[in-house]
Amino acid sequence: MVALLAVLLVLVVIIGVGYEVTSRGRRIDASALLAIRDREIAQIMEATDEGFLSFDAVGTITSWSANSQQIFGWSAADVVGRKMTETLIPVLHRQAYENALTGYRPGTDSAIVDRRVETAALHSDGREIPVTMIIWTRDGGGFNAFVREIPTVVPAGDDGPAGGRATIPLTDPLTSLGNRQLLEKDLAVYEGQVTRYGLRSCIALIDIDEFKEFNDRYGREKGDEVIVAVAERLASRSRSGDSVYRVGGDEFICLLPEQTLETGAIAVDRMRRNIEELAIPNEDSPSGVLTVSAGLALLDAEHLKATGELLKDAEIALGRSRESDDGHSGAPA
Repeated sequence: MVALLAVLLVLVVIIGVGYEVTSRGRRIDASALLAIRDREIAQIMEATDEGFLSFDAVGTITSWSANSQQIFGWSAADVVGRKMTETLIPVLHRQAYENALTGYRPGTDSAIVDRRVETAALHSDGREIPVTMIIWTRDGGGFNAFVREIPTVVPAGDDGPAGGRATIPLTDPLTSLGNRQLLEKDLAVYEGQVTRYGLRSCIALIDIDEFKEFNDRYGREKGDEVIVAVAERLASRSRSGDSVYRVGGDEFICLLPEQTLETGAIAVDRMRRNIEELAIPNEDSPSGVLTVSAGLALLDAEHLKATGELLKDAEIALGRSRESDDGHSGAPA
């Protein structure tokens, strides 16, 4: 019996060693194939002027080419490990991209997978740049993409030289927030998504109280410092997915996706308190510190409006909130 057990043990060891050798050989073959494929991809990337990137099934960037850095301004160290949609896709396009990527199944039709599309993408400096992008599925899950920037040509005699590149400024130079042009562009995109996907949103018009008097008393330089401080507080205390724009001297717009007027009012009142907590002295304010007022307007499938009309609703609500003199955000009647 002992001899029989010994023989069986030897056979098990021999089979195990053989299996290990075979498995190791398969792993080596698989690793070799992956290395060959990586070298081929690297050669393709070097031979094209397009940027190349890969991201896994949940959207985390896993590879980033030198051309991608040239297009977007981010190095591989900056972006690998970050979500592709949060890094490269403007906020109002993100939900559509995430839905299309997570819902994609091989063999099904997609608005963005396996076809080249023209879209807007985010540069590292906050600008939106026009690009063409083609995304395709990767063996084992995830996606690869090629991206090319679309040059904007301006006629001779305009702000740029003939044949040169020009981009319309979409950020406010003082605060680095989006400006009115970006707001109008984003709202146009969002209106389309409201129609197609049934999304809804609030916009909040936020205005610094007694700002003219503040400037007259403390000077324009101090006024600019206050605008920057308010902008930073609005941006830093907003939810992920919200967008903040400076649209006038002391006027800001907060775009609040997936908010009703009621929940939007709660969010805006929280922002108002956050700004009061800056405790910026203002002798013309009843509270002795700088305050803001806000007005809300709703954008959904039942309230589709042109940008100008939407902003007018927010202005009316802002006036109503000031008339009430309670410091809370107003909403359309």
